Amino acid sequence: SSIVSSPSEYNPLDEPSPLGLRLRKSPSLLELIQIKLSQGSAGTQSHVKKEAKSGVSSGDKLKASNFPGSVLRIGNWEYKSRYEGDLVAKCYFAKHKLVWEVLDGGLKNKIEIQWSDIMALKADYPDDGPGTLDVVLARQPLFFRETNPQPRKHTLWQATSDFTGGEASMNRRHYLQCCQGLLGKHFEKLMQCDPRLDYLSRRREGVTLDSPYFETK
Repeated sequence: SSIVSSPSEYNPLDEPSPLGLRLRKSPSLLELIQIKLSQGSAGTQSHVKKEAKSGVSSGDKLKASNFPGSVLRIGNWEYKSRYEGDLVAKCYFAKHKLVWEVLDGGLKNKIEIQWSDIMALKADYPDDGPGTLDVVLARQPLFFRETNPQPRKHTLWQATSDFTGGEASMNRRHYLQCCQGLLGKHFEKLMQCDPRLDYLSRRREGVTLDSPYFETK
């Protein structure tokens, strides 16, 4: 006896098969197709999520951070903030630089410190008081002054002489004070990015100086 199947059983599209072949939709075939589709979808999603996650974390890690300071003291030179944005500390994670920017006569000056030149540092940021950062340098920092400022454009800098009256060219120690709650997260990010600085910050002796001055050449 022959079994006659309706067209919909073997041709889900109800169209004539060009080769005269019959496609039977058995439960096992449908299940296999469903499994393969779900695996492919899950794999694509996890790959996209993984890429997005790694992209965000690496981008955040390299993005420069900045925060306002209230006092910057180097030797006998001291700069006290009077207006918002006139004293800013910046940390460049991709370039491994620490920068102090101060406003002077409408233009910005900056002191640039290489992380590799830091020989000691200590941060203190209590919940009930201002944050302080002590940094001791092995080599003299670099000095720059803003040139030809343009609205909504990146700051252009040119090398300049020591604008601290020679104090930053002579004294190893830089002291920065910030308002409560500003220093902590930036300092901790710096420690995560540089194991050597993290080690220096944890030393029990803290910031000690054999000599407060750079060696004279």
